[in-house]
Amino acid sequence: MAGAISWKPFYSVGEPSLDADHKQIIGVVNELIEAVDRGCDQGILKPVLDRLVKYTLLHFEHEEQVMQERGYPDLPQHKALHDRIRKRTIDLRENVTLVTGRDMLSFLKDWWLGHIQGEDKKYSPYMELASSRS
Repeated sequence: MAGAISWKPFYSVGEPSLDADHKQIIGVVNELIEAVDRGCDQGILKPVLDRLVKYTLLHFEHEEQVMQERGYPDLPQHKALHDRIRKRTIDLRENVTLVTGRDMLSFLKDWWLGHIQGEDKKYSPYMELASSRS
């Protein structure tokens, strides 16, 4: 399996609190990477997945609130993406015995990095504009 995800400055979305959320979620994904690489069983993976679900739900709520406060016009579409990943992350946790660790990690790494670098970057100008007004 590829190594852990390292935070890079270009992942930043221009809002420190959201960057902190993303770093925390990536940290949990890194814990899963380490557990899978060590060959840990489902008893180890489930509590880590529980934390990932918790942080994902909290982060999406926080991110949607910030986007609303900053007047991000594509919030409904972004929220729909969040709704899909909320469901998929909960499904992963509930069906952890049916998915290989490597497949789960591939999905999580691809989704989180793709989402941060793609979809979340679309709201960056709204974060930076709000910061410049402060």
